[in-house]
Amino acid sequence: MSDAICLFASYEPTGHIPPHTAYYLSELTRCGFTVHLALSGCEDIPADTLDFCQSTTITPWIRPNSGHDFGAWKDLILWGCAEQASRILLANDSVFGPFSSLSKLFARMEQREADVWGVVESLDVLPHLQSWFVCFEHHSFHAPAIQRVLLQDFTHMTRQELIWHGELGLAVACQTENLRTAAAWSDRESILSRTIKKTNAMHLRWRNLLQTEVVPFIKTELLRDNVSRLASVRHWKDALPEQSVFQTSWIEEYLKQNPPRPNRPQINSKGRLFYNLAEHITGRSS
Repeated sequence: MSDAICLFASYEPTGHIPPHTAYYLSELTRCGFTVHLALSGCEDIPADTLDFCQSTTITPWIRPNSGHDFGAWKDLILWGCAEQASRILLANDSVFGPFSSLSKLFARMEQREADVWGVVESLDVLPHLQSWFVCFEHHSFHAPAIQRVLLQDFTHMTRQELIWHGELGLAVACQTENLRTAAAWSDRESILSRTIKKTNAMHLRWRNLLQTEVVPFIKTELLRDNVSRLASVRHWKDALPEQSVFQTSWIEEYLKQNPPRPNRPQINSKGRLFYNLAEHITGRSS
């Protein structure tokens, strides 16, 4: 599709693109997307990044580190990067992957004929698409309610406020505009998630989703912070598809340079027991 645009939010203060992100961006261009890359926190783009962007026909943009991903997407919109496109993908650098064909994911979701779709739908608070990968089809991106959400002032919002006003706001906007939504994986398919809303499929079901190729990504936060303290996370290498060309060394290098956040949420022994049990149950359900 010639008018397929990807607005990609990345936090890169040095301007150097990590290998795993470069691979992801390259895969998006292979799927036919014209990629606009927001380098948040970057003041000067280094030569290697300029060379990479030129070779992959990606347009890099530098911006202050404010507003997180929604702030980056807003700036790209205001700079005219998404005008007239009928397919627009919002994506970011918060995942490793894809570990299987990204084109198959798009082909599978095209059959759903949704106006807006994502990789994962969560039921927490209200049904919504996780914002790290949301694709707008059939000019749905330009609907007034969608634009009102995306053009808010995100500058001083906390992470929780961004979830409410951005991620959940998009869900409400889709309902307001009567847009059809879909997801590669939905918490509606999990009994546990329907019962206990605070579970996250990208954490508790990470192995199952990866091995079945339903979701060809792993969240960087899961491997870096492992907030739920899942015992399975230490075996992440064994869960990767054997045929994947994604290199495990890219993840190892990222984890070496990005240790667990010192302010990551703490969890007690009962919490660890619960989440590990929940993963054991959900990892064996279809």
